[in-house]
Amino acid sequence: RRGYFAVFIMGFATLAAQTVLIREFFVTFNGNELTIGIVLGAWILMEAAGSLIGGYVVRKTKNAAASYAFIQFAVFIFFPAVIYLIRAMKALLGFGVGESVGNLFILSSSLAVILPLGIPMGMLFPLACAMARRASGETAESIGAVYFTEALGFMAAGPVITYILITKFNSFSIAFLMSGLMAASLALILARKEAAGGPRVLFGISALLALSAILSATAPSSYLNTASLGLQWRGQKLLHYENSIHGNLAAAGRLGQYTFYSNGMPIISSPDPDIWHTEDLVHFAMASHPDPKTVLLIGGGAGGVVNEVLKYPVEKLIYAELDPQLIRLIESFPTELTKKELSDRRLEIKYIDGALLARKMASFGEKVDVVMLNLPIPSTLQLNRFYTKEFYDALRRILPEDGILVFTLPGSPSAMSPEMTDLNGVILKTLKIAFKTFVVPGYSNVYLASPQKFVEAPPALLLERMGERGVTAKLFNRQYAEDRMGEQWVKWFGDSISRYKGGRINSDLVPVGTYYAVSYLNSMLSPETIKLTRVLAGINLPILLLAILAAGFLAII
Repeated sequence: RRGYFAVFIMGFATLAAQTVLIREFFVTFNGNELTIGIVLGAWILMEAAGSLIGGYVVRKTKNAAASYAFIQFAVFIFFPAVIYLIRAMKALLGFGVGESVGNLFILSSSLAVILPLGIPMGMLFPLACAMARRASGETAESIGAVYFTEALGFMAAGPVITYILITKFNSFSIAFLMSGLMAASLALILARKEAAGGPRVLFGISALLALSAILSATAPSSYLNTASLGLQWRGQKLLHYENSIHGNLAAAGRLGQYTFYSNGMPIISSPDPDIWHTEDLVHFAMASHPDPKTVLLIGGGAGGVVNEVLKYPVEKLIYAELDPQLIRLIESFPTELTKKELSDRRLEIKYIDGALLARKMASFGEKVDVVMLNLPIPSTLQLNRFYTKEFYDALRRILPEDGILVFTLPGSPSAMSPEMTDLNGVILKTLKIAFKTFVVPGYSNVYLASPQKFVEAPPALLLERMGERGVTAKLFNRQYAEDRMGEQWVKWFGDSISRYKGGRINSDLVPVGTYYAVSYLNSMLSPETIKLTRVLAGINLPILLLAILAAGFLAII
């Protein structure tokens, strides 16, 4: 029983290690689900290699418990070391804070960094099987029991890690706590009088290791956490760093300017936001509507967008924010801009997923005049849900005939690459199923859509409406609007986007948008992979799956 408790703890600690490392890699690499897949693949490969080595050790050793204890010591050393290396990696290689990297770099670095931890963790399983076999005298049954007990540890670890450990402790504390639990479970095994070899010395070592690990989860982990964050956020004055169940949040400041990060990416800046993006998103839509009274904002709002919307005489601005800790973090480092925004009585913050909120509003027949999506490109499956046919169908039901939907995608005033064309093309094709559209081209393409035929307001009318509503802007003036909405630019965009020949649309279950978004990012970060992604885009998935099944069937035969 004591042995199976150790195996349970091994499964628990393994999932904790995977979760912590994935979250750390996610922040360092500003990643998506592909990043998670790459890191998990590297982890599984290293654990498989460790199991292979562990099997060799089992054949050679006479005392599996002693080998298990030695590997525990390696885990104790390497777990916090790997966390430190992940955080310091980009600084050591000369990358800046928030700078993205390509998938080839993610693959090579994750393999190298995970190796010293993944191999020892993989070695534990065959050693645990050996201890169970020698205790019971059975081989097949003991292996099955070890595997099942480890899986139970995995299951128990999920909610504990997500809702308790991640939100209450830093990564180094979790690493030391897991090492302590594993060492304590081994000490229970070695404490038995009938344990083979009379390993009293190993018992003392394991007990000491457990105590050291638990003690290290306090002051030493705090020191390591501070030192590693200093490297990860070099050049920034890091004011706050925390994990929520939704992701990692950080705040950095300099000379009164605060920048708030989510999973390593800057999402809000105050009191001086990105004026170009903010004014494009807000004023093209709000001034195009004849009388906007209710607005739904999904995505980053505080720190600029909310302020620009509330310049208009709206009655209600509904702001969907998934993570309440982000708003609390912004309130902890207030500026005149954010205090003004968050205290306005017309602002109604709903802590809910924006896609879910839109569907709920549609089901209850609620209406809004303008929907703003202030979101990054659909480079993750989570983000892709805001660019799909299903989501646009829900938005159509909450927008009246003259309602307006607005969002932005990457653009270019001179030439659009094939990857940029594919990304804009698939989203525009999907959008046109539910809406009539008009695109304001530029470095950032502003997509305007309406359930009825979209009649673009000329620049003179846009500025006239802004004047009547008492709205002023820093950059958005008549000359700027005329230049952005010039007939030659609109025609040029239409000609450019016509090169998109993809026949598919973006949906929840067929996330083509995510593929094109990742391809677009890779074209900038890993140009050497452009040919590969273009080839993959043309592969017929059903035929590929049939080929894999056929190859597997032949291999079995």
